[in-house]
Amino acid sequence: MSELEIGQVVSLRIRFNNRGDIAKSKHPYLVVGIDEELGTVEIAQLDSLKGKEYKSAFKSNKTIFCSDPTETVIDKDSYIQLDNTIRIEDFNGISAYRRQPDKLSKDKLQAVLNAYRHYHDTHIIDENKNVYLDQAEIKMLNT
Repeated sequence: MSELEIGQVVSLRIRFNNRGDIAKSKHPYLVVGIDEELGTVEIAQLDSLKGKEYKSAFKSNKTIFCSDPTETVIDKDSYIQLDNTIRIEDFNGISAYRRQPDKLSKDKLQAVLNAYRHYHDTHIIDENKNVYLDQAEIKMLNT
């Protein structure tokens, strides 16, 4: 059983594509899926809307406001990237990368999950943006 839950946020530095491009710093990622059978956690990158408000209009992004209700897992209005599939190995100790045990509020989480699944059901995710990181790579990038 995973130490993480759907709706929680992890903070990670990852390889965000299969060309080998690595994030310069840690980013928040919303847990959008857990596959116990495969031993993977699916995450989606969160980015702040500040200065990038125009990105809320992109079909490949879903806006999440930090108020109404007030969120504890995000502290500013954000958007989630829908056009990637990022899976990480689920392993003992993965909760060390969790920001806190709180989850995104129920209605907002459901709206995000619906948008994420709909996007993935109706669009082909480029192979370059279909990324898997194992425990060794996660630990190496986050030490």
